[in-house]
Amino acid sequence: MKKFLAVLLFLLGSVLWLGSKGWAGPPLTNAEGVGGCALNPFAYVANPIKDDKGLMDTNFVGYPQIGIWKVGLYDNKPVGRIDWLAIGANISLFNRIELGYSHEYVDIENLKNVGKDNLSVKVNLIKEGDFNMKFLPALSVGAIYKDTNLDPDKVGADDDSDIDYYIVATKMFPDLPIPVMLNAGLLFTKGIVRGVLGFGDDRDTVFFGNIETVILKKFIVGWEYEAKVDTEVNDQDIRTHAMWEAHIAYMPDEHLMLVVSYAYTGDKDHTGEYAFGNAYVLSFQYSF
Repeated sequence: MKKFLAVLLFLLGSVLWLGSKGWAGPPLTNAEGVGGCALNPFAYVANPIKDDKGLMDTNFVGYPQIGIWKVGLYDNKPVGRIDWLAIGANISLFNRIELGYSHEYVDIENLKNVGKDNLSVKVNLIKEGDFNMKFLPALSVGAIYKDTNLDPDKVGADDDSDIDYYIVATKMFPDLPIPVMLNAGLLFTKGIVRGVLGFGDDRDTVFFGNIETVILKKFIVGWEYEAKVDTEVNDQDIRTHAMWEAHIAYMPDEHLMLVVSYAYTGDKDHTGEYAFGNAYVLSFQYSF
């Protein structure tokens, strides 16, 4: 715990910078330490270098940013209340590479508490508007190494660690009456409940997407979706219900962001899938 508090104090970071034509900056540090929204990665790297003024006056290392997420799922029989805390940080290199880390604490009332570590790398292959093509989206690929402290044999999983891969495209439309950002990608995963409950032995291809809007240059309103994950353990299907969340973020200045969100993870009584009902989410984001 002391190690993570030290990381938190050193790496205060955050997100979504507003440019003169609207919002055209880096994403949040999400629950898995990846530059994106609460659930999904964006193609943009986190907190890129501006005006060749990076960390320690370099022009190739960006300033770090962090995101803290508090998720509450309060009506989940038979497992009981779930309190989910995630602390993550990331940093960019050459405005093309993003490195990230997060730790997730999952306190399940009637089960063992779960700890999950995430290490991520993202490579921005195409920047938005490259090749003088105005409508070309940013395109990135990435990987997230995930490790959970649960014994896979006790929770019906195949392994306690694995790597997710993804490809994602992001496009900002700043000249609309209200600036809009669209984001879509594919996740290649074996994760059971995003890897918190371990991993199966069959990799699934999962669609994800976001739509984000900027209102009055101080508020971001958005919605994101991640499709159902279907993997196998010992030839038995293990499914995680599709998830979505809607959020509003307030930016008092270019460094700080406060986010409130409502998420739906599936009907808790839904048979045959991991589903935990509704969630209420708060997030603090800060960037140097």
